[in-house]
Amino acid sequence: MDLVQIAKYIGFSLLIVSIVLYVFVDPVDRLLSYQGPILSGALLGWYVLISNTPRDKFIETEGEKIPIVSILIRKRVPLFMAIGSLLIIPWLMPQIYQIVLEIQWLFVLSFLSEFLGGFMIGYIIPSLKFTEKLLLFSLGFAGDTIYLLLLYLASGIFYVPSQLLLNSVIVLVYGIKFPEGVVFAVYIMKKIGGI
Repeated sequence: MDLVQIAKYIGFSLLIVSIVLYVFVDPVDRLLSYQGPILSGALLGWYVLISNTPRDKFIETEGEKIPIVSILIRKRVPLFMAIGSLLIIPWLMPQIYQIVLEIQWLFVLSFLSEFLGGFMIGYIIPSLKFTEKLLLFSLGFAGDTIYLLLLYLASGIFYVPSQLLLNSVIVLVYGIKFPEGVVFAVYIMKKIGGI
């Protein structure tokens, strides 16, 4: 099985698990499951671009085969990044989160918005150079870590007991952030020739 198919299956699996978490779990776990729609959207965005590009429309650059479309949209990457970020970030704010919990259609909109933001960012990933991918991942990883720290320190703003939040944060760090870091470290090692 190739990497594109693996991305598709992981993306759809994360999407299904995210939907289940968003519908059935308590507000604490729902608060921390924001990464599910974003990561599944990013994987599926990357998958859509790669799988829908004919084999003869790939070119080799920096040791990687990328679709010609990625070269064509390269100039628009900052715009796609800004729109993707704007679709994701507002839903993580405590004031909006409280409103989303109370209004069901807004809750569905937040999930779809996070998924679409992740999809847009995943779609443009092949357009980025290696150092830009490294920077994007590092910023995302740092942003998540800071968000989780602020969430724990300011749990009162979200009306969540800090002990409940701590248990869920530990699961999130070891269940998602650690494997995510390992996958990216393997990518870096392959890129620089260490593996």
